[in-house]
Amino acid sequence: MRLRTLAVAATVPLLLTACGGTDAPQPAGRGPGMLANLPSCDRVPLDADAEVDADVTGLLLPDGARVTSVVPQGALTTVEAVVRMTPLDVRAHYERRDDVDLLRVEDEIFEAEVLMRAQQRRTYLRATALCADGTTLTAVVGPDSDDAGLPEFQSR
Repeated sequence: MRLRTLAVAATVPLLLTACGGTDAPQPAGRGPGMLANLPSCDRVPLDADAEVDADVTGLLLPDGARVTSVVPQGALTTVEAVVRMTPLDVRAHYERRDDVDLLRVEDEIFEAEVLMRAQQRRTYLRATALCADGTTLTAVVGPDSDDAGLPEFQSR
């Protein structure tokens, strides 16, 4: 019985940390170093898809992002891209910008989500680790409104 209690006590903080539910320090082996367990980006081509132009008002991607898809859907536009950054780097990029109003930010090491306002538009952006230092970006840009139909955060 004592072993079970210890297992639960050790597991709960790990689960909370992985889900972004606590500000407690992360145990050894957790955090940005975990991304090193992913394949090297030299083995995962970030330029496999053709690059396309993305002239979308309110879309502010990090420098070096390669846009691979732009799909207008009524009032919303979905943009797919890749960038040589980690999801945590993407989140930090938007936190440093002074030309966006961050409405909500979450990260779970392998994925980061940002809801921001820029150029009188709102953008929901999900950054998902593709390789050790490469990330896929999915941005949905729409009207600056709470009921614009932007995706919801993937909180677990």
